[in-house]
Amino acid sequence: MELHELPDLSDWRLIEVWSIEEAAMLWAGIDPMEHVDVRLSDLKHAVSLLQYRKAFTFQRAIAEAVCGGTLPFVEAWEQHNDYDHGPWDKKVEFPDLPEHSLIVHHLTRVSQAAFMKWAQSKKMWSLKQSLQRVQSVDTGQECSSDNTIEMERTTKALALASPAYLDRTHPLSPAELLAANEAWLAITQNGDPKDSGTAVRAAMMKYLNEHPDHRSLGTAAKERICTVANWNKKGGATKTPERGK
Repeated sequence: MELHELPDLSDWRLIEVWSIEEAAMLWAGIDPMEHVDVRLSDLKHAVSLLQYRKAFTFQRAIAEAVCGGTLPFVEAWEQHNDYDHGPWDKKVEFPDLPEHSLIVHHLTRVSQAAFMKWAQSKKMWSLKQSLQRVQSVDTGQECSSDNTIEMERTTKALALASPAYLDRTHPLSPAELLAANEAWLAITQNGDPKDSGTAVRAAMMKYLNEHPDHRSLGTAAKERICTVANWNKKGGATKTPERGK
């Protein structure tokens, strides 16, 4: 998995309280808004194996911290079960702590601020941060250890989750649109390529010629893609001078 494949989670910084399940999903680069009323255990085939494994690990770590009292909760719930009444939920009243074997992850809630502070103390890197750290090793750049959700305090937004028409497994996904999207993402990962002396069109054509999924496209198709995805369009018809000038 690469950084540009992660969804935009920036709106979640506006939500002050998260459930344990939401926090685990966010830390694993999964947008809970894309899976409303779906439990994490049911997402095995809806997200990547890496995200799924990370989310389960994070969920267990968060739950154990809540049950151990090292991560304060806003509200906590346990699920009990008996022969006469079946399963039922019980709210845990402070200062009691929930039992790890009974805690309900999607109902037990923690504040965003408390979670961030706890995650920082544990050096529990989000999936995005882990990918950034790998990338920093590959590029020789220094990686920040500031453990935010990367839900960004910067002005640069995370890449949006791919809509259906950009899903290469979708039978109606246009090959040229998919290539244009991926070319744009690839050459803008480190900003505008022209800042390093490379023309936008040239950078896109190089990507299309070298990428195994797109290099088989015809010359005309690649030209169309470069035209559509190029934001630095200059030139055009010469203006006709006004009379008398």
